[in-house]
Amino acid sequence: MELKKIRILSLAKITCILGVIYGLVSGILVSFIYSKSELLASLGIQLPAAVTTLGYKSIIVLPILYGIIYFIAGIILAWLYNLIASWVGGIQLDFKEKVSEKKK
Repeated sequence: MELKKIRILSLAKITCILGVIYGLVSGILVSFIYSKSELLASLGIQLPAAVTTLGYKSIIVLPILYGIIYFIAGIILAWLYNLIASWVGGIQLDFKEKVSEKKK
C-alpha cells in the first residue's frame, strides 16, 4: 500500500491535540518553576523572562499557544507532503493481514 495523500484537516487536528498536550505539560513545568522563583533567586539563578512574565497563567496560555502553532504546522506539513508525494510518490506501507479463526 502507498500513502499517496494526507487529508490536511485530519493531520492538523491530530497535531493540534499533540500541541495542547505538550503545552499543558510545559505550562505545568513553567508554573512549578515560577512557584520556586524566590528560592532560585536566592541561590543566584536567573529565570527566563517567559517564566516570570507568564507565571501561573502559563497553564492556560501555553496549551492554547502550542495548539495554534501545531495546528498551523500540521496544515503546512500535510500540504508539503501531498505536494512532494505527487512528484516522487508516497510512502510505501506494508500491513500484515490478521487471519481470523473460524468458529466451529
